[in-house]
Amino acid sequence: MLTRQQVIDRLCQYDVFMLMKNIELEDYDWLSDTREHGFKGYANYTDEELKDEWLESEAGWSNMIADEEQPYDIASTLDVK
Repeated sequence: MLTRQQVIDRLCQYDVFMLMKNIELEDYDWLSDTREHGFKGYANYTDEELKDEWLESEAGWSNMIADEEQPYDIASTLDVK
């Protein structure tokens, strides 16, 4: 089972991937909508909202990883001491 933070990290990683893909396709709808209406941030989601968002994104995230298309490595973004 993933921790709350692991889900947030994966959702952020997948969002960056999708944003980059959409820009390549000259599709700016999500970016424009987010800039216009804002984004409350995954850290501010309830557990239920986070679970629902992950259920919608998990297959896409898994495919991104399987295809080695992730824009960055989550582990390398952590400050482990």
